[in-house]
Amino acid sequence: MEIMLPTTADNGARLAAILPSGISTVALGLGIDPRAALEAAPGVPIPDASRLPRLRSFVMVVVDGLGHANLNAREGHAPTLARLPRRRIETVAPSTTGAALTTLTTGRLPGAHGLIGYRIRHPRLGLVTTLKDWDGIEDRAVWQRAAPLFGIARAIGARPVAIGRPAHATGGLTEAILTGAEYHPGQRIEDRFAVASRLLRAGDPIVAYLYVDELDKAAHEHGWQSDAWVRRLERLDAELDGFLRGLPADVGVVVTADHGIVDVGPHQQVMLDADPELFADIAEVGGEPRFRSLFLRAGADAGAVARSWAQAEGARAWVATREEAIASGCFGSVDPEVAPRIGDVVIAARKQVAYYSTADDPRSLDMVGQHGSFSEDERGVPLAVAGALDGSGFASAVATAQPIDAGS
Repeated sequence: MEIMLPTTADNGARLAAILPSGISTVALGLGIDPRAALEAAPGVPIPDASRLPRLRSFVMVVVDGLGHANLNAREGHAPTLARLPRRRIETVAPSTTGAALTTLTTGRLPGAHGLIGYRIRHPRLGLVTTLKDWDGIEDRAVWQRAAPLFGIARAIGARPVAIGRPAHATGGLTEAILTGAEYHPGQRIEDRFAVASRLLRAGDPIVAYLYVDELDKAAHEHGWQSDAWVRRLERLDAELDGFLRGLPADVGVVVTADHGIVDVGPHQQVMLDADPELFADIAEVGGEPRFRSLFLRAGADAGAVARSWAQAEGARAWVATREEAIASGCFGSVDPEVAPRIGDVVIAARKQVAYYSTADDPRSLDMVGQHGSFSEDERGVPLAVAGALDGSGFASAVATAQPIDAGS
C-alpha cells in the first residue's frame, strides 16, 4: 500500500536555476561577479560561472504545457525546436502553472515561495486558486513569499522585461511573479516575439521573460494529441525560427515549460464522493484533478484517512498525509507558514485518471488535457538552448547550480 509521494534528486531545482543562470550570463557580460549579485537572494541556485558565456542579453521563453514527452512525440511539427540542443529537466511538485511559473521567476521551490498548488488554503479566505483568486489578499508579499529576480537583473544594469498577453499585464499573479519587470503586451505569439526582437535591437542589456500559453489552453480544451494543439505548436515553432534568425550574436535564449500534459477521457474520471463512507471525514477538496488536497473535518485522523484512501485507490494513486508529503522533499523545504496550505491528505494520480467531486464546476469535467501529478509526462519539461547559448556550458551550469546557503 503506497502512502508516500515519489521524489527525485531534482524536484524542480533545475527549473529554479534557469533564470539565475541567465542573469549570471548578463552579469558576466557587464563585468560583474554573478555570485555577488545573486547573494541578494538567499536560497536561489548559484551556477558555476566558469561554465557560462558572457552575454549582453538573455531571453527565457516559457511555453505553458509544452512537456518534454509531448514535444518528443510531435517534434516533426516543430523542426526549429527539434534541432535545438535540449535535455529533459523536471518541473516542481505539484506540476502546475502557478507553482512552476513562480519558481521560474523567483528561483525558489514551492515550499519556499508558498504557491504550493492550484487551489490552496488561505488562512483567512479559505480555498483560493493561485491563478485568479487574489482579491482580498492584501499583503501579497506574504502570500507569495519570494521576491522575483528581476530586481537583481536591474541592479546589475540590465533591463528586465516580461512579454505576454495584454490580459496578463495586471492581476495578482502578475504582481506576485513579475514585479520588477517592465510588462510589454503582445496578443498573438508572433506579436510577443516581435516585441522581443524590437527590444533586443535597441541595444540595452536585457533579461527577458516571454510567456506563451496557447498550447496549454488548447490542451485543456481539446487534449495535447489534438490537431488544435499541434497547430499551436507549429505556430510557436515558426515564430521561434524567425526570432532566432534575427537574433543578435550576443544574446542567449532558453526555451522551457512549466509542466507537461496528459489526456484524460470522461471514462477516466473518478468521483471522490462516490463512496459516502470514504468521503465522510473530508470537509473540503482543494488542489486540482490530478493532485487533490483533502482538508479534513476537525478531529479526523489524517493517517487513518490516508490509509483508507490508499487501500481504496491501490495502484491508481499516490496517497500521503501532509507530513509524509513534506518529508518526501517533493516540494523542496517547506516553510511552516506554507505547510497548512496543503491538504491534510493528498491524492496524486498515478494512472491516467482525474479526481473530481460533485461539488466541482461541471464545466471542469470537460477538460481533456491535465497535469499536476508526478508522472514522467507531467514532470518532464524541456531545457532547450539557442543563440549564444548554443554550444556553451549553460545547461551544465543549470544542472549543477546550488543555493548559496547550501555550502556551494
